[in-house]
Amino acid sequence: MKKIRVTVSEDIWRLLKKDSEEFGINNNKLCNFILDKFKYSKKFDIDRFIEPQGRPLKKVIQFDLNVLNKGIYYDILRENRVEVEAEFFRGLFEVYSSQFKYQREIFIFQETYKLLLDAIQNKVKVKVDCLGDILTLSPYFIKREDQGDENFIFAYDDENKKYRSIKLKDVNLLGVLNEKILVRDKKYIDGIRKNFDPFLGERILVKAIFTPVGESMLKSLTNYKPKLLKKEEDVYFFEMTLENAKVYFSSFLKEAKILEPQRLKDEMKLSFLEAYNIYVD
Repeated sequence: MKKIRVTVSEDIWRLLKKDSEEFGINNNKLCNFILDKFKYSKKFDIDRFIEPQGRPLKKVIQFDLNVLNKGIYYDILRENRVEVEAEFFRGLFEVYSSQFKYQREIFIFQETYKLLLDAIQNKVKVKVDCLGDILTLSPYFIKREDQGDENFIFAYDDENKKYRSIKLKDVNLLGVLNEKILVRDKKYIDGIRKNFDPFLGERILVKAIFTPVGESMLKSLTNYKPKLLKKEEDVYFFEMTLENAKVYFSSFLKEAKILEPQRLKDEMKLSFLEAYNIYVD
């Protein structure tokens, strides 16, 4: 038996692992399937499968060039030896779309990202507008949770006197300050960096049971998926923070039931009752 060993980026490794879990196909079968289907052509031709369903295969993207791009547009075409403009732009959009979501986010917010990295490297504070709140932050690092696809800034919030995990896309950087960062608890910060959880807080043991539909959802709802410790008969044991549990399990509705801890059960019940009351006439 021939064993293939390939070193890939962590992103590709996680994507294949997620697909293996969600689609119920083991690693060997998935990798061999990819080899079989791409062995003579790497073209991902999915249109021929979608077409019989009557779904539209093509959509038009239309936009106006801004002043900067309009001024150099023909220079761009000439430099890239473009013969068909539509083909050129189709290639640009395909390159962009092929990236992971968190990579596209960094790409879109790259100016903010670069300035934050500089502030982290130089150990200085920043002033930001976070969803309408003006905050002074001591940024320590930017990271994403293992099962998530969003970038978070881990920082100390001077105004509220606490450590926070803030989404990159929610931040409008107002300025980099000439004020040095005070490292308050290096051991705590290093621990968060090593085992990053954007919800922060104390990790708790959660016991839950699922309907068959819920077990299927457990495979597909991978964003901020908690660490599964074990399964004993019908009971699943997870390790996560309370806030993570509230966000994650709220998607299951009646397809999951929290057994422990009682505090989480109470908060989930209250949340569902508040949602129910919205729809009561």
